[in-house]
Amino acid sequence: MKKKNILLLLLSLLLILSVIVSGCSAVANKDTAPREPEYANDYNGSLAPDEDMDLPSINPDSVNPADPSLPRRVIKNADMTIVSTDPVKTKSDIESKASSLGGFVSDFSQQINNYIYIQMTVEVPGDKLDLFLRQIGDSGVKIERQSVTSEDVTDSYYDTETRLATTRDLLNHYREMLSSAETIDETLQVQAKIDQLTLELESLQGRLNRLELLTSNSRVYIDIYQEKDPLLEKPSELEPLSWQHVKYFISNGFSRLGTILLLLAQYLFIGIAVGFPVILVVVLIILIIYFTKKRKKKKALAALAAAEHETKQKE
Repeated sequence: MKKKNILLLLLSLLLILSVIVSGCSAVANKDTAPREPEYANDYNGSLAPDEDMDLPSINPDSVNPADPSLPRRVIKNADMTIVSTDPVKTKSDIESKASSLGGFVSDFSQQINNYIYIQMTVEVPGDKLDLFLRQIGDSGVKIERQSVTSEDVTDSYYDTETRLATTRDLLNHYREMLSSAETIDETLQVQAKIDQLTLELESLQGRLNRLELLTSNSRVYIDIYQEKDPLLEKPSELEPLSWQHVKYFISNGFSRLGTILLLLAQYLFIGIAVGFPVILVVVLIILIIYFTKKRKKKKALAALAAAEHETKQKE
């Protein structure tokens, strides 16, 4: 009986001991569980490293209105169709006009079949677009179609600029947090947010750069077609001239003849001006030869007359 009581007492002690050990282990595990870094909320308005911090994408339709006192940001482009008898010369003239205003040709293509067709994209400073279009209109080319489009992106531009500054500040804060991290988990969490913010920063910077480019320069998309000239369309030998040819020859014949005569006069004047020294030398040589022959002829006539006179005296 005593042995049975002793055995029960030992079992009771073992049970109590096991309960005590289990309780101590639970307390120890609770004290050593991972904690959120104490510095996670030091930054006012920032997110803790284990929270979702995806920045919203920029939607031009839902951005905050910009301050009305800020300069307006407008994307302004133009589109035009030109008909020219000499598309290559017209393209060169347009390129020269753009260059004089600080612009340039950013895209160009040319097709040559029966007629020449040129496509080109010209970029000029946005504040000189209207002047550039007026210069093309005053150059004498035939403009068949012209349109100008504009898009106000002021709100989107300054919203992107604000988001960029905010993201940059937040990135600097997480870099400071990275230097204070005490465990590997904390370091990995903060580094993941730094990588995410870096990508977002690059995306915002790229968008701001593109908006800056689109609003600073205006693009003019130009199509140049060669005008159909009846003189270039040779009629068949078996067919009479069409009334279109006859009308064209009558209406343009005199003007073209006058142009040809004017060109001949201009080139003749240029030739005389350039070759004047040579012409002067040639004229002098001709005069010398002329007067020399004239003098010899005069002497010969005088000698002949003297000989005849002497012969008469002897008779």
